[in-house]
Amino acid sequence: MTDTVSVPTHRLVDPTRPDRATRASRPLPVDASRPRHPAPTSDGETAPAWMRLLGATLLLAGFVLTAAVLGWPGDAPEVALLVPGVVALVAGALLLLARSRIAVTETDVVLGFRPLPARRIARRRIAEVTVVEADARTYGGIGLRLHRGVRALILTPGRGVRITDDRGRVTFVRAEHPERLVLALAA
Repeated sequence: MTDTVSVPTHRLVDPTRPDRATRASRPLPVDASRPRHPAPTSDGETAPAWMRLLGATLLLAGFVLTAAVLGWPGDAPEVALLVPGVVALVAGALLLLARSRIAVTETDVVLGFRPLPARRIARRRIAEVTVVEADARTYGGIGLRLHRGVRALILTPGRGVRITDDRGRVTFVRAEHPERLVLALAA
């Protein structure tokens, strides 16, 4: 039986040759003049199963209704019958594809709520970052919530990151591992 930890991944070092043994075990030089930035950190959440099921149902119902109205034989029915089908198609796609995301890069915090375009907050503008517990009642519902200077991206209850910028605007994003995001922002 082979131990996977001891399987060599590079070339074998000959212990009888001192130049090879020392060169292979020498650490790589670190350039002190370059600042070390943490790797980008990303987290978020996908829509819960009930929301995706409801989205798939609405998408299917919207497709069937739209196809029935457009394929009507003889005299065309009211065009107003297309509106519920198109609304069901759009709502179903939004529920099916919903996903919130927060990514911490070297210069920005990128907030995303699919399928909407991402929003960026410059790291230099962030005044406070905390980990808080939230649910749908905290911000008045699920999804993208906008209310009096507070923006929330929440699909399921739980812990997330609350970011306050230098203008006092608050942004909450539900995340699976909010502590990692806070550490990445503190670095």
